[in-house]
Amino acid sequence: MNRYYDDTIINLGVSLKLDVMAKWIETDWLPKQDAPEITTLWVMDSVVHDAVLRKFKRDFELPDQMRFAGETPMDCPVVVRVNEHMQNGEIAYRSGAFVYRFEQGDKATEVLVIASRYTDDGRMISLAAMPKSFILVWTAFVAECERLLRAMNPEPKVMIIGGRTASFVPTTRWDEVILPENLKEDLHHDVETFFTKGIDVYKRLNLKPFRKLLLAGVPGTGKTMLCSALAAWALERGYLVIYVSSADQMGATFGKIQQALHVASYSQVPTLILLEELDAFLHDREKALVLNVLDGSESSINDRGTMLIATTNYPEAIDERVLKRPGRLDRIFIIPETRRREDAEKMLRLYLGSMWSDEHKALVARLVGYPGAFIREVAIYALTQVAYEDLDKLPLATLEKSYNSLKEQIDVRDDFLTKRGGISFFGANSESAVEYE
Repeated sequence: MNRYYDDTIINLGVSLKLDVMAKWIETDWLPKQDAPEITTLWVMDSVVHDAVLRKFKRDFELPDQMRFAGETPMDCPVVVRVNEHMQNGEIAYRSGAFVYRFEQGDKATEVLVIASRYTDDGRMISLAAMPKSFILVWTAFVAECERLLRAMNPEPKVMIIGGRTASFVPTTRWDEVILPENLKEDLHHDVETFFTKGIDVYKRLNLKPFRKLLLAGVPGTGKTMLCSALAAWALERGYLVIYVSSADQMGATFGKIQQALHVASYSQVPTLILLEELDAFLHDREKALVLNVLDGSESSINDRGTMLIATTNYPEAIDERVLKRPGRLDRIFIIPETRRREDAEKMLRLYLGSMWSDEHKALVARLVGYPGAFIREVAIYALTQVAYEDLDKLPLATLEKSYNSLKEQIDVRDDFLTKRGGISFFGANSESAVEYE
């Protein structure tokens, strides 16, 4: 009963305060504006967080080449100007009315932002009034404010830049990653040592604590799984993890890498950035910009340490100025196809789960030389047949049929690519998987 009563009071407080603020905008502020089609939006409280706004870089490019130029307090009779502070003494959320200014050359757009607390425990409500044509720019501005706020208070989720969702929770455990043990231990040691000892070493040498690794290998060798496992490992230690995606309509753009480093630079904790398909970002129009970032010459770096782990399926497509110039990539790991029967068996056991039987060992030798994704697909296709036929176990014959069917598809594909003069995928038993630095 008390909880219901409290919720009712809070909801009433929101409604009353919202009505008062919106009414003031409509009757007092709007008539004095000369801009057409102004709309009022309910906005995220991160846009009135003082530390976020101070950390927002003035050269950060928003849509239409707009840049945030700052904000100015203004008088408003319906809200009180009160600041909240954090434990480190910085100002956090603030109530009041402000004019936010955005500029692009000689062009400027102003947005009214008004925020107020509506309960005794400090709950806030924030509104913004702007031209309808400016909503796309404002949306990008709010998204960046949210990222900066999360960087200051990281959640146990991977932050996504450039994707269709804001975050995700990695589910891969490190012990699920099946690689040659020396390679797996070497990679994990490199990552762990940088965060535990390497950052201080970089600082003693007057270098930015920014380390960059590249995971290279043919499609399906487990690079994405490795990134997921490392992300989970970093989150368990309270680090900030950022994933740079090319999944949205903007594609692979330099701005996304810059944005990730921007967010990382204001993180209160060590930061891991995951950048898949590095080669896609190295197109002619922006290659020089990416090279400068990899050099560290045009990137703001978190003093607590930032590690960038990039992946590629096609290292031959990456400019030699990236691969061979010291400092742009500190280390390159080649993630190979399965090389040992023991690893192939581990993968098959993992993917078959409770359906595994010792008779399945007869297929293991034929799986050596294929990427992990192929072994996974052999298992999944076989398990699908078990489900279709309503069997209580997986016969070896069904597993072998799955293998033969998928191998035939790969052989046909490679034959087609060879005849067309296209780029062939590395086949089974490839000798290309060599680790180099």
